[in-house]
Amino acid sequence: MVKEKVEKVMDLVFVAVESICKIILLFMAVVVTLQVVFRAFGGNISWCEEIMLFLLDTLMFLLLPVGIKEDLHIRVEAFAKYFPKKARISFVYISDVVMLLVSLCMIWYGRLLMNRTYAKLTITGLPRKYLYLVTVISGVLCSAVLIAQICGLYHTENRQNFIEGVGDSAKDIKDEE
Repeated sequence: MVKEKVEKVMDLVFVAVESICKIILLFMAVVVTLQVVFRAFGGNISWCEEIMLFLLDTLMFLLLPVGIKEDLHIRVEAFAKYFPKKARISFVYISDVVMLLVSLCMIWYGRLLMNRTYAKLTITGLPRKYLYLVTVISGVLCSAVLIAQICGLYHTENRQNFIEGVGDSAKDIKDEE
C-alpha cells in the first residue's frame, strides 16, 4: 500500500521531469535553428551559446535519474553470467549502493560549489551557481530512485534478465540464429 503511493508520487515527479526535458529540447532546437538562420543573414543571437550550454547541462543532469529509474545505464555483463544467481543479485545491490554514493556526492559537492560560486555568465548575467543547482536536484532525484530500487520498487526487465543470467551475450545471439 505504501509502496504503491510512493511509486505513484515518484512517477508524477518523473512525468514532470520528462516534460521539462521535452520542453528544453524543443526550445534548444528552435533557438539553434534561429541562430543558424540569423547567421545566414549576418545576425546573431548573443545569448545563444550561454543559454544552450546551460540547458544542455540541465538536460543531461535531469535525464540521469530518468535513466537510472528506467535502468538504461550500462551494465557490464560479460563475466557476470558465469556467477551464481545470488552473486548477480549482490552485484545489483552493490551497483545501486555505489550509484547512491555518487548521487550523494553530487548533492554534497553541488551544494558546496553553489555556495562558493559568485561569478555570473558573461552575456546574460545569470549566476553560475545555478549550473550547480541542477547537479543537486539530479543528485536528490537519483538518490530517491536508488533508495526506491533498494527497497524493491522499479524492477525492470533489464535488471531481471541480468539476475536470471539472460541477456545479450554471444551465446544468446548464437542461439537466436
